[in-house]
Amino acid sequence: MTEDFESEALEQLSPPPDPLPELAASCIDYVRGAVGVELDLTSDTLPVLDHYLEGAREAARERPELLDLLSRAVGAYFGEVVRRSFAAYWIVPSDDAFEWRIAFRRVYLAFNPVGAAYDSLTSTSEHEGPSSEMSLLREEQEAVAARLAALPEVREDDYYRLSTRFEVIQIAFAALRSEMERAGVEATEYEPEDYQEALGQA
Repeated sequence: MTEDFESEALEQLSPPPDPLPELAASCIDYVRGAVGVELDLTSDTLPVLDHYLEGAREAARERPELLDLLSRAVGAYFGEVVRRSFAAYWIVPSDDAFEWRIAFRRVYLAFNPVGAAYDSLTSTSEHEGPSSEMSLLREEQEAVAARLAALPEVREDDYYRLSTRFEVIQIAFAALRSEMERAGVEATEYEPEDYQEALGQA
């Protein structure tokens, strides 16, 4: 992304719905207390969050009841980083985190940040939490898959890091924008109702 787009993204932001601000603030508090660094809702501090999660994984294994609490807080923070970076928005139809999504406006892409946090806290995508899989238009899936397949192989330890996930999202976004420009539909914007059927909320 260019700096111009990041500035445009910030200008288009609307406040996130409850309970996301409180949850993201909790994540900031957890990290400050554990590693003494203040997260600032930018992608630059995701490596700090990854470092915190290395220790939090052990705590979640020892006390499974922490997994839901941590994943909601970390997922809210990660979702806010993505939302602010891409002028995306939250879809939060209920208190059930399985239904939460970050949805993109300038490309058709949605995912569950709480699922991404679960992946990171458990070091696997096979868990009882929400799925972190990206929702894409059927006709654009191949282009994104090809772009991601061309990337260098990632070490297993890095695969579920949120900083790595953010890079994957950046690459998917760029691939989708290229497809839209090729099709001459780059001015299209996607609203919440465009995602309802794909997310089972029609």
